[in-house]
Amino acid sequence: MLSDSIFYLSSIFLVFALLGYFFLKFFDSESNNKINPDYLTGLKYLLNEESDKAIDLFSNIIDIDDETIQTHLALGVLFRRQGKIDKAIRLHENILNKPDLDEEYYYQTLHELGENYFSAGIYDKAESVFKKLKTIDGQKVSCLEKLITIYEYMSQWENALESLEELSTIDPDNKHLTSTSHYYCQLTQKHINEDDIVKAEIFLNKAKHNNPNSIRQLYLSSKIALHKSEKSNALKFYAEMIVKSKLAHLILLPLILNKIDDHNDNDLNIILKNTIENNPETTKYLGMVSVMFPNFNNKYLFNSFKGLIQEHTIINALRKQNHDSKLVTLIDDPLTNSLRTIINNKTKSDYKYSCSQCGYMTISHSWQCPTCKSWEKSESVDFLEKI
Repeated sequence: MLSDSIFYLSSIFLVFALLGYFFLKFFDSESNNKINPDYLTGLKYLLNEESDKAIDLFSNIIDIDDETIQTHLALGVLFRRQGKIDKAIRLHENILNKPDLDEEYYYQTLHELGENYFSAGIYDKAESVFKKLKTIDGQKVSCLEKLITIYEYMSQWENALESLEELSTIDPDNKHLTSTSHYYCQLTQKHINEDDIVKAEIFLNKAKHNNPNSIRQLYLSSKIALHKSEKSNALKFYAEMIVKSKLAHLILLPLILNKIDDHNDNDLNIILKNTIENNPETTKYLGMVSVMFPNFNNKYLFNSFKGLIQEHTIINALRKQNHDSKLVTLIDDPLTNSLRTIINNKTKSDYKYSCSQCGYMTISHSWQCPTCKSWEKSESVDFLEKI
């Protein structure tokens, strides 16, 4: 891979820098220095392609001075990229402990130490470092960006919003600002979970003002309506979300069905009927929802379920092997229930969503991709093709 090649080349470059240092140190014509035995051991490691051991050894025997500090900084970065965070931290801390360290090198080393803490998941220490560095000229934007990322990892959405506000005043086109509405949505969900609907609605209104086109706001609006027992409003937001995303059927409709006692509610049936007529492909998703609610006797959901499995390869195989029309038209309850069980098991164990940004696949829906951290990039996957 390209990243591996770059890492390998950077290691080679660093090794040659170390070699150059030792040649100058030990082979200066005016110097009486003898060759350090550890240096020869390091060369042996290099010849045997044991670069990790060589770098470890060299980092211990090179003195920290103005001529070698950049080499030490590079060694620390290399350790971090190799996953040896503890060594990177120790090395950068040793540089910071150097008496009379030049101010430029001090801040450069402190920045690398903050990156080490972040990579190690020591977010409180990383936060402390970047808060200090953001006061330095020329570092405010990058440090605010890092703080925003740290607050995301720590789910500290209020702090993230404060940093975004500060960032917007000095870099109004910064890409991180597109996360603002999502942070408001995170706070909305937090307060819904805490049954504080007043605060939830305050943050939801802020999210709508920041980004009125987000489908997540329709989802949250419906959840709040359900919490307030406003079934008609919940269905209204569901109908609006359908127009923008088929995810509405998979992540919002099940929440609504859990709150509806009348399985053939008139408002629900009107929405389902119009949806099927306007987009026949919808039946696939409604059929999947029907699988999750076997006791919800809604005619549109059940017909969607029948259509889902009638078109499936299992039924086609049975049709070829058995001419009994009752068997293949799903009037036979045991067959229907068996297929429902198979599909239901698939919905619980197979990947149902993928990130359109990086392709990462998950069983459950997430508004933020766990891998690339993109927001609202989750798409449904036709996992039933694998049955």
